[in-house]
Amino acid sequence: MGNRNITTFILAGGKGERLYPLTKDRTKPAVPFGGIYRIIDFPLSNAINSGLRKIYIFTQYKSLSLHSHIREGWNIFSRELGEFIDLIPAQQRIGEEWYQGTADSVFQNINILEDEKPELILILSGDQVYKMDYRRIINAHLEKKADLTISVFEVPLKEAHRFGVLRIENDRVVEFKEKPSEPITDPSNPEVALISMGIYVFNLDILIKRVIEDAKRIDSSHDFGKDIIPSMIGRDNVYAFRFIDENKKETNTGAI
Repeated sequence: MGNRNITTFILAGGKGERLYPLTKDRTKPAVPFGGIYRIIDFPLSNAINSGLRKIYIFTQYKSLSLHSHIREGWNIFSRELGEFIDLIPAQQRIGEEWYQGTADSVFQNINILEDEKPELILILSGDQVYKMDYRRIINAHLEKKADLTISVFEVPLKEAHRFGVLRIENDRVVEFKEKPSEPITDPSNPEVALISMGIYVFNLDILIKRVIEDAKRIDSSHDFGKDIIPSMIGRDNVYAFRFIDENKKETNTGAI
């Protein structure tokens, strides 16, 4: 990874309907976990421990408690040193709409990318519980000369319909379907499927190009899994990175 210029976006605006009533008064990333902690502390800790110090958190749904937690618990950086955790609430910056999807949240804040011009952008979900060294996926992205690298892991075939499912050939993603009724099996094991973790490494120019392109589509839901990634298969260099649990040393995750 070296001294490359990398910006991290954490998407933390989800409602978390499956966790109701825990999300009755707060967004899913702000749900308590293990006493004083919140779910968002997992991707934040992973980022910090991976040497990533430029972090933006995009918020929207019932975000007050999340904002308070970040201000009180993560006030550890100095912008004068080029290190920060910034909260970016939905603010109708481009038009009359709030964030319409995961890709739209990035599009509405495209000024950050255009102003700072990072070489790579790491995009994370703010509502997953796992341990990961992001330097591994970043290094794999650079080695493959990828435009986009997606972190993936195995799940039993019967559970895969709830996720974005991939088919890969020599680590290159050749097919991607969001929540398919008949998931694609992993060629190396027909009892499992490879699913996306919602962890992406993008090259700057490709990310800007694809979110602008998607924003112009009136038939799009402006979501990375439903729209952006499927549109990139076959025309951009899209690769998969198999997630390794840092504790168990096997393919696993605690996504909830």
